[in-house]
Amino acid sequence: MKKLIAGLALMLISSVTFAETFECTGYFNGAPVGPAIKVEASKTAVAETKAHDRMRKDGIKLDYVKCK
Repeated sequence: MKKLIAGLALMLISSVTFAETFECTGYFNGAPVGPAIKVEASKTAVAETKAHDRMRKDGIKLDYVKCK
């Protein structure tokens, strides 16, 4: 049981260690909509997916999201 808990803890720590913070902006018809949001992810593509989901849940209409 101790090995299982230790393994889970190490997996959580390693995934958080490699995460970066991205600033993402949503676009509708080529114009930025809403405020830019910050998302933590390991890659730009993952950050854009997370940001798109969050913005849609907030009721913002958008075509795509770009993250820096």
